[in-house]
Amino acid sequence: MGLFYTFCKINTKLISKIFFDKLVISGEENIPLNKPVLLALNHPNSFLDAIVVGAHIKRETYVLARGDAFNNNYTRPILHSLNMLPIYRLSEGKENLGKNNDTFDACQNILVQRKMVILFAEGLSVNNWDLRPMRKGLARLALKAWRSENDSKNLVVIPIGITYEHYEGEGKVTLVNIGKVIEQNSFKIHENEAQFVREFNTKVFDSLAKLIPVLPNMKPNSEEHLNFRAQLQKLAREKKNVPEILEALNLDSTQHFKPKEYKNIKHTLVFWPLYAFCRAIAQKLFKQALFHDSVIFGLLLFLWPLYLLLVFGLIQLIF
Repeated sequence: MGLFYTFCKINTKLISKIFFDKLVISGEENIPLNKPVLLALNHPNSFLDAIVVGAHIKRETYVLARGDAFNNNYTRPILHSLNMLPIYRLSEGKENLGKNNDTFDACQNILVQRKMVILFAEGLSVNNWDLRPMRKGLARLALKAWRSENDSKNLVVIPIGITYEHYEGEGKVTLVNIGKVIEQNSFKIHENEAQFVREFNTKVFDSLAKLIPVLPNMKPNSEEHLNFRAQLQKLAREKKNVPEILEALNLDSTQHFKPKEYKNIKHTLVFWPLYAFCRAIAQKLFKQALFHDSVIFGLLLFLWPLYLLLVFGLIQLIF
């Protein structure tokens, strides 16, 4: 691991303790230590999804990220140092689509080295609690590895479901649910490729659907959402792991609850000014709320040491 990558991984774990009110991670024992792995994530919260998963998994990870983020000459080397690789969509220019072949080749080289790559099975990110159809990229990468004659043929695919209490900044309960491995022997890899993609995507979709609460009609701050948040807050403090929390969620309950907003001192008196500043910057930089959590979290990674020095300095001046 590079020095900057290692620093960010450790720092992310530290910031997670103050950004999330409760972060529950289950199933890390499902990730093998010495095999090439594709981690197939759902994608509800932009860059934050990969940041959280990558930081809390012991092994080094590489991430496929939206290509337009690499257009800036200043941010591109930073993204590369964080093991991020660009993947371009048609909306980012037809002329860029050819660059995806270079990214897929890079992924194969990573898998040959028995490393891990994070991909978002749904493709685009949307702030909701739904599970959208699977894109073809994950299936094609898996098929290429399984048909190869190098170490990447031992690839396993692991679905990971991420659930957020809300998408409005700090103080949220978040669940990371790591599922069972999907192996080559579940498919006929030497038959029709289109048929393989359909069967593979169905398998990944069904696996992810068991790892998250799928609530396609739930709107932020609706009665259903408030009920969901209240139950999630309560269960995250009572249950030991994510499967137990999901099993206990009563999504069809006719009872109505309101979230208690469990925000202890770390989310209020100490870090509130820093959160407010980061939130204001995020809203100024991006009109789309989709990116706000990621930007707030990214700013916290680098600003929190300076903020604490400022706080301690002010305390010394006053007392």
